[in-house]
Formats: sequence, structure tokens, C-alpha cells
Amino acid sequence: MNIGQYILVIILYNLLWIITQIHPLDTTDKLQNDQVNANPFLIEASWTTHDYDLHTIPTLQVVANPLLARQFSPIYKQIFANLKQLNAEYTRYAAWFPYPKLAVAELDPPSGLYQCGNVGQDFSINLSCEQNGGVISKVDFASYGTSSGACGQMKQGTCHAENSSEIVQRVCIGQKTCSVPATNDLFGDPCKGITKRLLIQIQCDPPQNNTYYNFTYLDTMLQDFLDATDGHSRIIL
Repeated sequence: MNIGQYILVIILYNLLWIITQIHPLDTTDKLQNDQVNANPFLIEASWTTHDYDLHTIPTLQVVANPLLARQFSPIYKQIFANLKQLNAEYTRYAAWFPYPKLAVAELDPPSGLYQCGNVGQDFSINLSCEQNGGVISKVDFASYGTSSGACGQMKQGTCHAENSSEIVQRVCIGQKTCSVPATNDLFGDPCKGITKRLLIQIQCDPPQNNTYYNFTYLDTMLQDFLDATDGHSRIIL
């Protein structure tokens, strides 16, 4: 191969390389042109279905403290009114040391040989000796005022309605069950301006050892919370 033929081969090779580079560009241009002129395709979005679930729910948490208590706080009504106005989707009620007793339903210990009740003002004590056909035979203790103590250890406080035992005996003696409301209407008001409680201890004939817990009484703070949240509440203990 002479020099002229060699140069011709190089020129032809370069031309072939240029042609191979131009052809893909033509193909790309044609593809883009086809896409522009093609019929449009439809994109649909569904707002009623989903393919995942959220497991974290934002909540408003109310922590038990004296500012929420009727007997301690002058602003508790305003607090719960504001809570109701918020209308939060989920509201949690959490006990917090050192105020755990303010955060839960009243929980009485097992009764032993006695039947006892301890409720706040404007609630009722429900007593029963109906097991095995029994009746209420004796009122060991009754006080509407500031008395305190667990079943079998109740003590009269400085505020006490003197007619407490007489009223409870009249309502309960000889009955299988009885309900006694803790109200000024029934006992009078032995100490005006002070939040009172009603404590009662009775005996049954025949004796009964009802080892159950009494959930008939809700602490007033918890009751106010449930009223303010109206079905949106969660109780965290």
C-alpha cells in the first residue's frame, strides 16, 4: 500500500466514525419528536386511598396537678373550659408524682368484715350486704365533713355533721343495699366553704368479706377532664 492509499483509508475511516456519531443524534431527535406529537397520557391521583399507616398520633396531654383540682384551684373552671374549647382530637390524662391519687378513680381496699364507702361531696356511697341474702345490720361509723381513714380505721375530722349516723342508720339498717348521697341537702352544711366527704362503715348479717374494689367514685378532677374532652380522652396511668 502506497502513501496515497494509506491516506485514503484514514479519510474513509474518519468519515465512518463521524456517520456513526451523527446517527444516534438523529434517532434521539426522532424519539423526542414522536413524544411531543404523541397523544397525552393521563395521570390519576386518589385522595381516598393510601398505602401506608401512620402510627404516631399527636395528642394533647393534661398532667394531674393542684391547679386542676376543685378543692385547691380558683381557676380550674377556666382551665377545663379552655380545654373543652380546644376540642383536641386526642387528649391524654396522665398521673404525675406527687399527685397520683388526683389522677385515678377512687380505689377502696378489700373490705374484710366491714363494708365501707368514702366519696367526695355530691357523689353517693353504694353499700351492699345482699350476698347470701344478707342485710345491713349495723352502722359502725358515719361522718359527713372532713373525716378520713381506710376501712376499719376511719376517724372523725374537725368538721362533722352530728346527724350523720342517724341518717345513715335510717336509710340503710335492715336493707340489702342502700345508697347515701354526700350532699348538704341531706346532712346540712357543717362547715361552710369547705369541700366535704362522706365516710361510712357498716356490718352485714351474716358477715360478708367482699374483697373487691369500688370504682363507683371518680375523682372530681378526672370527672372534669372527661366532661371537657367529651369522648376524645385517653387515660394514662
